Amino acid sequence: MANTDSPFGLRPHNKLGSNANSMGLTPYKVQIAGVAGSSSSIFQGDMVIPLSNGLVDVSAADGGSVAILGVMAGCEYTALDGTPTFSPNYPGTSSLKSGTEATVFVYDDPHQVYECQADASLTNLATATALIHSNAEGTGFGSETANGISSGEISVSTAGATTTTDNFRIVGIKDVPGIDYASAGVVLLVKLNLPLHTSTTGIA
Repeated sequence: MANTDSPFGLRPHNKLGSNANSMGLTPYKVQIAGVAGSSSSIFQGDMVIPLSNGLVDVSAADGGSVAILGVMAGCEYTALDGTPTFSPNYPGTSSLKSGTEATVFVYDDPHQVYECQADASLTNLATATALIHSNAEGTGFGSETANGISSGEISVSTAGATTTTDNFRIVGIKDVPGIDYASAGVVLLVKLNLPLHTSTTGIA
């Protein structure tokens, strides 16, 4: 049976070790009065990066080189007509009322494990298993599939690496009935390799 090939970015799965998996969210400002926020959209499941002005923004499509703050779950903002809006995605400054605040809610626990779909075939069980403990980059983050959901995936062509700057560590494979390793869409379990909250380097 073929896998369901439907990217969703990053989705919380569990925590490393025996830590309680609260899936708690931290609010971060993406726009404040007097400081325009990002003109880029941020979709549910996208990675979020810190900015030197104290705000946050969406990461590059592959994760980029800036330490990742976490993964966006949703946001709150004031629409152009003044309507308070709760949404799975941040639409960018052009859709926000000028002078208002916008907040994104972020999974920012550095020990969070996420589900993320592989963008290509993993060939077979043995080849897929050999990717566990290796590093990889993302692809498609910052773009939308539908309904405000990120199209981010794990780039299979980069998986199996030991590159220290890669954004993801593959820690497992989600056990799904009928999984087809020869098709795209296998759900990998990953953690952020370089999360901001485990780095001693600040953003200024």
